[in-house]
Amino acid sequence: MSKYADLKGRYPEDLTLNEMRAILHISKRKASYMLKNGYIPCEDSGKKTRNFRVQLKDVISYLDEIEKHPEMYTLPSGAFSSGTPHQHVQWAKKLPVEEFRIWLEDEWFAAPDAMTKKKMAQLTGYSNSAFQDWISSGKLWYISLYNQSVTAKVWLIDFYCHDGYLIIQKSKKHRKLLNRFFEEYHNETAGR
Repeated sequence: MSKYADLKGRYPEDLTLNEMRAILHISKRKASYMLKNGYIPCEDSGKKTRNFRVQLKDVISYLDEIEKHPEMYTLPSGAFSSGTPHQHVQWAKKLPVEEFRIWLEDEWFAAPDAMTKKKMAQLTGYSNSAFQDWISSGKLWYISLYNQSVTAKVWLIDFYCHDGYLIIQKSKKHRKLLNRFFEEYHNETAGR
């Protein structure tokens, strides 16, 4: 049982950004950065204000995880300050792109061929606003369809093979996906 279980009696199951930042004792800017970059799963309505909804259970899970693995949740310096923008650093291992692409095509075989930001968020663990940022910056291709940004699964795979691999703080789903791939890739190459 989590030592943070007492939060359930003090906060609702569905939290606002302000409630989340009060629990974590952080600034609104830092809380917003964390949600946009997948530190804690959230629902993003896309509105200008009060756009994030966070589940209390996910905040408790984050608190438990950060105690066990603080190195995995270190925020990059300058990431949400007004100073110099931070530089992206690569994941600890070099990605064998072609092998990863083939593996990811198999892994995401059942995913739809075209996805909205919401569907991609469900698949990857990143927020809608993170996808909007990647689309706006040209890192992730999309088309406009019925007033929605829609991305082809192959474009999402391309993103994961290149710019997505450079994300400093990867979502939990992204880290698990990469860990599984590297484990299988290592076992396969060791057996050759």
